[in-house]
Amino acid sequence: MYEKEVYTLGLCTMGTSSAALFKNGILLAAIEEERLSRKKNDNSFPNLAIKEVLKIENIKLSDVDKICVYWQPWRVGTRIFNTFKKVLIDPNSKKIIIEKVKQVFTPSFITQEGSWADLFRIKRILTKNHGELKAKINFYDHHLTHQKYGESIRSWDNCICLSYDGGGESDSTVLSIILEGKKKILTRHKWPNSLGHFYSTFTGFLGFKMLEGEYKMMGLAPYGKPKYKKKILSEILLLRKNGKYKLNTELCDYHSALKGKFNQKLISLFGNQRLKDEKPTQDHIDLACSVQSAFEDCLIHILSPATKYYPKLNKIVLSGGCALNVTANGKLLKSKIVDEIIIPPAPHDAGCAIGAALCGIKTKIDYQSVRSPYLGKNFSNAEIHNELSKQCKNNFLKIKEDDLIKRTVNYLIEGKLIAWFQGGAEFGPRALGARSFLADPRNDQIRDQINQKIKKRELFRPFAPSTLEETSKDFFDIEQDSPYMNIVSKV
Repeated sequence: MYEKEVYTLGLCTMGTSSAALFKNGILLAAIEEERLSRKKNDNSFPNLAIKEVLKIENIKLSDVDKICVYWQPWRVGTRIFNTFKKVLIDPNSKKIIIEKVKQVFTPSFITQEGSWADLFRIKRILTKNHGELKAKINFYDHHLTHQKYGESIRSWDNCICLSYDGGGESDSTVLSIILEGKKKILTRHKWPNSLGHFYSTFTGFLGFKMLEGEYKMMGLAPYGKPKYKKKILSEILLLRKNGKYKLNTELCDYHSALKGKFNQKLISLFGNQRLKDEKPTQDHIDLACSVQSAFEDCLIHILSPATKYYPKLNKIVLSGGCALNVTANGKLLKSKIVDEIIIPPAPHDAGCAIGAALCGIKTKIDYQSVRSPYLGKNFSNAEIHNELSKQCKNNFLKIKEDDLIKRTVNYLIEGKLIAWFQGGAEFGPRALGARSFLADPRNDQIRDQINQKIKKRELFRPFAPSTLEETSKDFFDIEQDSPYMNIVSKV
């Protein structure tokens, strides 16, 4: 029992910024900054998201008892050491690295970008933007917050846990196991050896926007052959003993790639980089396929300390930005190395706001509330009507739900596209039925219509169809549920 209402606020900044609010161990709301700023992958301090989650509960910041942050900013040693090491190895990268360091440590109110400096100024930022602050602020290990959120999606006492992304304070990959409810870390992979940076660098090389276009490279990959994979695994992504890997950062230079600059040896190995609006050649497509295949091999390799020495652990929790590689997730499931995969709705950094709060809550947690992706603001019919009336000249007809469903079904059969809005907004990168476009997947032309009218994206990028849970096996070759669009399977 709680003597009073206890509020915990979780925060993520620098990545895909977000905020999450718990009351007495119940998750009330979580939202990404980008949904409110309308800036894709907004990494600035989540002031709008904080304001929104407090507004949903109708409280002030002064009512919050504890603030939990997804990063420990004082742990800069590994980053500083490896940054200096990189400059010594490749003096040409000095200018780019200095620019990146300046950006990271310049306060966000100057750059309008996420900043490491903000983590040291959190009290000041919160007080300035949200008023009186009484809460105690706690900082947690980045990968711990990833894994904590992922583990909360199922009540498993025995499983493998893997978090992997661009990098945390010092680690880019952490492999853990849970045995009889007790957690043990098996391996840590130190930054800058990062599978996330490997994938993002080639995303840039293939002409897509890094930290956003990784989905595009993944969507292009199935159309090619992995003819460059041997080169990648011998020159770029080197697999070592005990599930470890080493990234050749001289050739695969993530920070230079962000500036559109690539090592000449990389170009000699794989040909010229693709220009932004250039039509992909077959070589580009084969390179995308090779990068994806090497990523999948590395994933299996990373897991080997768990799968080899703990063969009875047949369930796995994946988190971190790399867990959004839905193709690799599907291949892992088909490999039969594990029988079931769980990935939270927001495995990327945004989910760390929830994970950090979970780390900080020491009382009973309502895990059912954590497992819902519908954590944004809910709107009444009156609010919706009021907003539409401001924007549209049309008169609106209020109809009963049965009639609404019948009309929608008929419109879909006729080949029309429906904008569907209901309930709380989804948390995470997928539209899961609350803020979605609906179309009839039986119509072969529907993909082109959606792209022309709405998405305006490359034709090689797939769409994610939805079915009823009980009929999913009639359509897909998959032995488990996939509620958050995080696993690819054959049709």
